[in-house]
Amino acid sequence: MLNKKGFTLIELLVILAIIGILSSMATVGLNGARIKAKRTKAYSDISEIRKAIDIFANDTSLWPGYQEDDQINSDAGNELCGPDENANNCLNSLFSDFGGLSSDDGTYFGWSGPYIKISTLDPWGHEYFFDTDYQIDANGDPCACTGIACSDAVVVGSYGPDGLGVPSGATPGSYGCDDVIIVMLKN
Repeated sequence: MLNKKGFTLIELLVILAIIGILSSMATVGLNGARIKAKRTKAYSDISEIRKAIDIFANDTSLWPGYQEDDQINSDAGNELCGPDENANNCLNSLFSDFGGLSSDDGTYFGWSGPYIKISTLDPWGHEYFFDTDYQIDANGDPCACTGIACSDAVVVGSYGPDGLGVPSGATPGSYGCDDVIIVMLKN
């Protein structure tokens, strides 16, 4: 009489296939959760930066980069976000002396910071930005996403997973669909 106390090769292959399918489903689910967690972290950081900018503006009557507070400014070089090779419109960092949130070069009247102590990098390794003429649609989303009627706004944000600011030759203020932004003021 034969002893049948084991699994056949077919049964083992079926079990391995099931385990493989379940593990790939778990990986896809975890990747989605990881992306969502990074976006949530970016929103949290941007919220802190916005609070710091509000306090900074209250103390100095300016927005970072010596820009008049509570106004949309479309002057060239108004973006504070770099320098970053992917964001070639940015010459100054939001967190530099020129930006004024973390340190001051002595020229901001009323400066009593530092106003922020969080990391200057978003979850994807790029600097956060501040832009006083960012293009948004009526829903407050980046204009690049919808292509519908857009208007200027003052925003704090992250370039998102692709890390791209204004591409070379593009209109300043029009960024990417994956940007994570908080609108501070809009037209």
